[in-house]
Amino acid sequence: MLRIKRELIEEIARQGEEGYPYEICGFLLGNIDYVNDTREALEVFQVENQNKERANDRFEIAPQDYMRVENYADGKGLAIVGIYHTHPDHPDRPSQTDLMFAQPDMSYIIMSVNEGKAGNWRSWELKDDHFEEESVQIID
Repeated sequence: MLRIKRELIEEIARQGEEGYPYEICGFLLGNIDYVNDTREALEVFQVENQNKERANDRFEIAPQDYMRVENYADGKGLAIVGIYHTHPDHPDRPSQTDLMFAQPDMSYIIMSVNEGKAGNWRSWELKDDHFEEESVQIID
């Protein structure tokens, strides 16, 4: 389960609209409760999409960005609890490429941005070798 502040969803939507027609991406930072399999997102951290050739339907995060965000989170007593990205003019469900790079114990928010307007979004988690939609609780 993912618990996330409403303002973070609004921020992802804003970033997605600004980045349209390209995929934007970033990290969800917060806390993980492994006992209850719950991730709580308290902050988002956008990074540059490194995939310049297919930015309209692929995203890639540079290893140095991952390390920079991990160090930032550590400094605040937080952890990387997930990754978010947009799907311009495509549904909010994971692609085969998303599945290839997914890691366990993370939430994956995918937000659809249609004709420049943020739309539906869902969060997914890796279960064995496939994604399953995870339940989300919005924190006000």
